[in-house]
Amino acid sequence: QTLYKFVPEHCEVTNINKTLMNMKIGKCYKLSRTELYLNLSLSWKVDILNDDMGQVLITGYQFRSNEYRKGPVEFMLGLCSAYLSKDFDIPHMLSNSNLKCPLRKGVNYYAYKVSPNATNMPPLIPEGRWKLQLDFLYLNRYTIFSIEWYFGIEYPIIFG
Repeated sequence: QTLYKFVPEHCEVTNINKTLMNMKIGKCYKLSRTELYLNLSLSWKVDILNDDMGQVLITGYQFRSNEYRKGPVEFMLGLCSAYLSKDFDIPHMLSNSNLKCPLRKGVNYYAYKVSPNATNMPPLIPEGRWKLQLDFLYLNRYTIFSIEWYFGIEYPIIFG
């Protein structure tokens, strides 16, 4: 889709569960008005062998009435299926990473220059400010860590 574009604001790595993983690096870098990257380096303290063991819950919050409110976007993906998915520009986002299933405990995994763009996102997301929260879960119950992306959705003005 090319109707809108992302305008990155910032991102954060939160809710790190130190009993399930060791986060060495979890930092966002804003290089310019249009470039925001996440760098991760981590090792798991548990094996994640399949989608039953690891999931990612994706929730969209729209900025309305001076706060982020849960919006129309919420879905769950198996972690292994998410890494293999062609949707949401995942192959491009993870092109600088060694993430693949099974995820083994004690192995150092990394993902550098992770940056979502609007190209492969669903069409017609309302304009405005958004927070996209990705909660990485173990056994569909325990949060391993979360990533919060803050960005704007802008539609270009078309003069006809």
